[in-house]
This record gives sequence, structure tokens and C-alpha cells, in this order.
Amino acid sequence: MRAETLKVLTLRYWWALAIAPVVVAVLIAASTRTFVEVVADSADTTFDVDVVSTGVSLGVSNTLVLVFAAVFGALTAGSEFGYKTLTTTFLTARGRDGVLGAKLAVVAVFAVGYALAVEVVSIGAMLLFGRDFSFTTDLFAICAAGILACALWALLGAGVALLTGSSMAGALSVILWFVFGEWIVRAVLLAMDLGGIGAALPVSATIGTIVNAAPSIDVDAFASWPSGPMMLAAWVVLFCGLGWLRTRTRDIT
Repeated sequence: MRAETLKVLTLRYWWALAIAPVVVAVLIAASTRTFVEVVADSADTTFDVDVVSTGVSLGVSNTLVLVFAAVFGALTAGSEFGYKTLTTTFLTARGRDGVLGAKLAVVAVFAVGYALAVEVVSIGAMLLFGRDFSFTTDLFAICAAGILACALWALLGAGVALLTGSSMAGALSVILWFVFGEWIVRAVLLAMDLGGIGAALPVSATIGTIVNAAPSIDVDAFASWPSGPMMLAAWVVLFCGLGWLRTRTRDIT
């Protein structure tokens, strides 16, 4: 664990990846309530502005940061393949399992730190710019779900990198799937009247995990609790398990 942590801290990407989501979180939290109030004034139906603005601010911020956490996981787990140092790492350790377990543990811990940083600045911005902002059950539920989802996506990125043997392939796979892949698959499934399957896909399960964690919010298009986090965890177990097995048996000489 100490060795893997030092490997991360000696490179700059671990803090560089946190800059963009933190800045965007501040901007979103500072402007969301005003936007929601405008929508509430012009909408035909009434809704709780505080609940909606909190859900949008934290939901979008937490969803954005998990992409960067997944890239961090892919870079951390797969960087030694590119630097050709994995052979030395395995030879100087007691076994491959200990190394892989340490890598995944460090990835999860840093991802929790990413999520906490984004949530702290989001709440701070909402307190500074949001009128009548209050700490509610919805806020704490979304924050807790965001931390869980961020850790799981970091592990997902790490698992893909271990499976492919490349940090770049792992990072690009996660980004492309998040931005394009899943939505194309969901559109195809919807056209085939199989829209329910789409809710079990990683991004949809993640959005359901974060947004639907709030007791006052229920978005039917995405997975609800507790099925959302369970489906996301299943994807993580699948890819981390395959990546672990592939790396455990891979010829790294």
C-alpha cells in the first residue's frame, strides 16, 4: 500500500485530474439555483426549488467527477505496463495478488478523496450563492451515493486497464463508453422495446445510484435504490475480476 501510494504521489496526474471537476462543480453550484428558480416561475407545475437545485448541483458534479476518477484508476492500474516496471514490482513483492489488491485499494481511496473534494466545494458554493439553502436528507444521501459511485468507477477504470494491459486503453474505453457508447446502446435497446435492460448498464446504474438516492427524487429512466448500486457493483466485480485474472496469468517478461 505504501509503495503504491508513493507511485501515485510522485506523478502529477493525481491532482491534475481533480482540477477540472472541482472548477466545474463550483460553477454549477453557483448558477443552478438561479436557473431552477427561473424554471419554477415559468413551469405549469410546482416543485421544491431547494430539492431540485441540490439534486442537480450535486448530481451533475458527482457524475462528472467519477469520469476523472475512472481515468485516474486506469492510469494508476495500467501505468506500469507502459513503463515496463511491472516485472520488477512483481518480483520484489510476495505475490501478484498482493500488488493487485494494493493497487485497487489505493485507487478506491484516492477516488473517495476526489468525491469529497467536489462535494465540499459544491456545498460551499451553494451556501455562498444559494439563497435559503439548507442541509437536508437529500443532500447527505446524494453525497454518500456520490462517494460510493466515484470509488466504484475508479475501480471500473482500473479493472479495464488491467484487462487490456494498457492505461490508455482503459482510460479511453471508459470515456468513450460514458460519452457515446452507452447512449447508443440504450437507443438501440429502446428501439427494440428493451429499454429496461438499458437501466442496468454502468452509466445508467450510476445516475440512478446518485440521483435516486435522495428520498424526494425518483427518476424512472434510471435504476432505483438499491438495484442501482448493486448493478454498478456487479459491473465492477466483473471487470476487476477479469482484469485481476488476466494480470495474474499474464506473461510480463
